[in-house]
Amino acid sequence: MMDLPGLMSPLQPLRHWLSYTLVTVLVLLFVFLTFGEWGLLHYWQLSDERTRLERRIRALQRDNEHLREKIYRLANDDRYLEKIAREELGLAREGEVVYRFPQPRSPKPGDTVTSFSESRRSSARSAHP
Repeated sequence: MMDLPGLMSPLQPLRHWLSYTLVTVLVLLFVFLTFGEWGLLHYWQLSDERTRLERRIRALQRDNEHLREKIYRLANDDRYLEKIAREELGLAREGEVVYRFPQPRSPKPGDTVTSFSESRRSSARSAHP
């Protein structure tokens, strides 16, 4: 049967409806696979978080190993125990003299630093009224 110009075949509206539906389903599928709960963006975020957590686990395992070694040495190595007692607790053997030197004070924010010449000028002004 031949189509006459100006007359629509009965299948054309069905074809349009099917193509619109198919395009809509494909767009929704793309959006879901990209941005959905199981989408690519979520997968990349989880992958980054896994890498970060694995690094954190390795760092904690190293810290634990150092602590286990320190515990073992404190329990079994008298020289190490004495070293820690001297350094961290400031203990000394009987008859030893401990000299302590004050730590230099670091300037705090807002402290002004005056030079020697500025302090001489200010003292000279106050001496001559």
